[in-house]
Amino acid sequence: MRSLLLGGGGFIGSALARRLVAEGHAVTVVDDFSRGARDRLPSGCRIIPLDVRLPGWRIGMRNESWDWLFGLAGVVGVPNVVRAPFHTWEVTTETVRAMLEIPAGKMFFASTSEIYGGQAPIPTSEAAPASVPDLSHPRAVYAVAKMWGEVGLAHSGRPYVLGRFHNVYGPRMGQDHVIPLFCAQLLKQDGPLHVDDPTAVRAFCYVDDAVEAIVRLMEHAANATVNIGNPEEPVTMLDLMTRLRAVAGQDGREIVTGGAEGFPRVRQPEIGRLVALTGFQPRVGLDEGLARTFAAYAGDERREKTAPRGN
Repeated sequence: MRSLLLGGGGFIGSALARRLVAEGHAVTVVDDFSRGARDRLPSGCRIIPLDVRLPGWRIGMRNESWDWLFGLAGVVGVPNVVRAPFHTWEVTTETVRAMLEIPAGKMFFASTSEIYGGQAPIPTSEAAPASVPDLSHPRAVYAVAKMWGEVGLAHSGRPYVLGRFHNVYGPRMGQDHVIPLFCAQLLKQDGPLHVDDPTAVRAFCYVDDAVEAIVRLMEHAANATVNIGNPEEPVTMLDLMTRLRAVAGQDGREIVTGGAEGFPRVRQPEIGRLVALTGFQPRVGLDEGLARTFAAYAGDERREKTAPRGN
């Protein structure tokens, strides 16, 4: 099998690359590494370091034969989207343009739970309507670009899977998400812990489970829109910090809560379609996943502190 990963140096993309290489795929990764990292990728990957927005590069890709094509490039993290909404739009839409120009046996597009807006039933199935409450808000660009991508693939006439990710987490996911931000507070080991939006609820999915779902969908599904997540343990942000505090061995440390209320208030997927198509069941529970993630961030910090400094 020959697989092409656009944005394969990112958090989910690199985890998927490791899985595919381990299973004997010939993997090519296209990434500008503005957010991804080369050292996340396994040896044996062919790496093409370029920005998907650049013209011309897709011509060479058309001359090769691809079994699976993954559109994973994108700007993630609410602060990054709000800071650069047009860049967010460009990266997503140019990734989709590339997917529609490059021939492949099957395509996978990384979509998002953001397209459900804030009024969907909980847990949320794929039947919930797409909704963007405020088009003038910079954050809307992310959801609308993903909708645009879903429409493009759905009307391409080629086999596709649209995977709507729900709060995937794990080691090396960057710093612009709630779990690594909480880990960073705990690693400082002094002062109170801050939770700004304590009553918001999320259901988190460990990255290995998300990758398992992707591979199964590519093997068993076609022309399908599917939630990818773990609905089993929805938690408030206060409970999330409490669990991470226990993982870090800091049960006595004070937690201070704020009054901010973000959007949406609750996000929890219904994954009946994923289970029916693939037999998938999440394997990594929240406490185990948090322990793995915190240990990885703690290890990264230790390596950074002990790394030799240049002159």
